[in-house]
Amino acid sequence: MSDVVSPFPTWLTYHQVAERLGLRTASAAAARARRAKWPRRTRNDSLEAEVCVPAEVLAAGPSTARDRRPRRDDTAVDAPATAEAVAAAVAPLRSIIETLSEELTVARGGNDALRDQLAAAQAEAAEFRGKCAGVETALKHGIDERRDLQQKLDHVRREYQAVQERIVRAQAETLDERRRRLAMEDLLERLRHELKERQQANQRRSWWRWR
Repeated sequence: MSDVVSPFPTWLTYHQVAERLGLRTASAAAARARRAKWPRRTRNDSLEAEVCVPAEVLAAGPSTARDRRPRRDDTAVDAPATAEAVAAAVAPLRSIIETLSEELTVARGGNDALRDQLAAAQAEAAEFRGKCAGVETALKHGIDERRDLQQKLDHVRREYQAVQERIVRAQAETLDERRRRLAMEDLLERLRHELKERQQANQRRSWWRWR
């Protein structure tokens, strides 16, 4: 193995960790990662779990990894095997739990987005209600103005009708006055005519008297 240690973190699946470190199963790799508290994440494409393996561990290689494992005593031969079996049985469950936890986190994020959308919709609804209230106020104001204009128009119409009635009465009075004037002129003409006839009759009597 190369002694050059990469400064960049290396993310590997449990199967890849088992291959690189010479472990027998992916469950053993998962147990190793939990004991060492390596950072863990889930791939977006395959949803597989990955751990960040320190560069020095990868540089040490499989042999060193095997050397670091504790030696089994003759009296405790079955203990590591039992631990590995338990780890192998629990690892899928842990993976499922972690996947469900991640899905729950995503669902919570979706709920947060929905809450944001709901808040935005409520804000838009409040703005729309404000605009509606403004339109209703303007409409009410317009109706009041129209009512005032209608009342003024009715008043002007009544005034115009009153003026028309006064004009009709004035025309009737003028016609009556004209008729009275014509009657007076006729009477005056008759009086003049009678006076003239009397004057002529008097003149004729005077003429006969002096004759």
